[in-house]
Amino acid sequence: MPNNAAQTDPSILKNILVVTPLSLIGHAGTLLIYTVLANWFGAPAEMDFIYYYWGIALFVIQLLSAASAYSVFVPLLAEARAKGETEAQRCVQSIFSRYITVIPGLCCLLVAISWAISQRFLPDTGLTPATTTGIVCGFLCFAIIASTRWMLKAILDTYQAFQVSIIVQGLCAALVIGIIYLCKSSLTWFSIPLALILGELFQVIVLFPRCCAILNLQGRHLKLDLQSTPYTQQFLRQCLLMMGAAIADGLNPVVDRGMASTLAASSVSKLDYALRLCAIPERLTGGALPVLLSHWAKAFSSEAQGENGSSTHRTQLQRSVWQGVIVLLILMGPLLTGFYLFRENIVSILYGHGKLSEMGQLHIASLLGIYLLGMLPRLMSRLLIRAHLARQAHGTVVTATLIRLILNPFLNWLLMQYWGLEGIAWSTALLSYPIFAYIAIAFWRAKQRNKTKP
Repeated sequence: MPNNAAQTDPSILKNILVVTPLSLIGHAGTLLIYTVLANWFGAPAEMDFIYYYWGIALFVIQLLSAASAYSVFVPLLAEARAKGETEAQRCVQSIFSRYITVIPGLCCLLVAISWAISQRFLPDTGLTPATTTGIVCGFLCFAIIASTRWMLKAILDTYQAFQVSIIVQGLCAALVIGIIYLCKSSLTWFSIPLALILGELFQVIVLFPRCCAILNLQGRHLKLDLQSTPYTQQFLRQCLLMMGAAIADGLNPVVDRGMASTLAASSVSKLDYALRLCAIPERLTGGALPVLLSHWAKAFSSEAQGENGSSTHRTQLQRSVWQGVIVLLILMGPLLTGFYLFRENIVSILYGHGKLSEMGQLHIASLLGIYLLGMLPRLMSRLLIRAHLARQAHGTVVTATLIRLILNPFLNWLLMQYWGLEGIAWSTALLSYPIFAYIAIAFWRAKQRNKTKP
């Protein structure tokens, strides 16, 4: 086992060096989508409506897939693979077919609830009822298709075929921008959800055959099977925990947008434009997170099988996690400092060539600067969370997100009394520090408990 562990580290490094630059293409494409929207549409009340329901769709995707099903499915499939490829096929057949049959109903329910709630505080945008219904339904379809795509990505990432989904995501961004450009004059606001739907469909069509080939399965093998299995029971149980974490984490930007909508017009759009720029550092490191989760899940699964040398392997794994934190601190510290110092120039370059006013750009730069002050602990928290997920220690993740969910609205309200929209950004930045401290202490305690085991 020591030899196997030694061979794991170069594999992690190799995948990170390959995947991270490739993932930047897709992330750059996502940023470019927001950039062209800012220049083509500006920040009118209609865009507040678009961004609000776009945020709802992203929240639904996070709740049902990205932050729950994906994070649960990768360690479970890795554990099944440790028992053999036949067991991996059985795991996918029992979970994936059930998932894609229940996801549409869950998406419809969540979007309907979000729509009913939003009617109480979202200001009138002047859009016709038919237009608002069409936009909401469009984002609903987007959420359903994107949730399915995340499950396909989980299969590929477990088998460490990272490049396929990353390249397809980059092509998807170009497709979305092209569709918006071609349709914006005729469909106006409808062009945005339509482009997002077609982009997700393109990814699903490409990824599904690739997953079947890796698993040595055919599409008909993934038929609906309502019979409960140990895999579905464990998946559903852990998904419920992670959905609780996703609700807590995903509600924060929704709450932020909702509270921002009570301020001046275009507040939601400005908040969203600042968040998209603040997401650049997250995107720079985000490409490594699936790699780390995949490798760490595989290593923890091997350890769980009781292989010889598991103690040495555990030590190597813990060292790998802490080395990742140190490397992140060294690399991202200077980059975040430069990003903060030149934030006004960055906003001007990206958003200063269209309908967005100069005062609007300065306001966005101010919000961006505040968000960046809490970015480093947020990045380190995201890395440590993958270690907790690989261990299937979902309770720590749930608790951390619940702490943020409880404190965020109260801190928002308090700071908004003094700084208005900037108070929402301050709340997000300040809460990043205690959340990181809790996650790091929980990982350290787990390490100490493992040391005391015979």
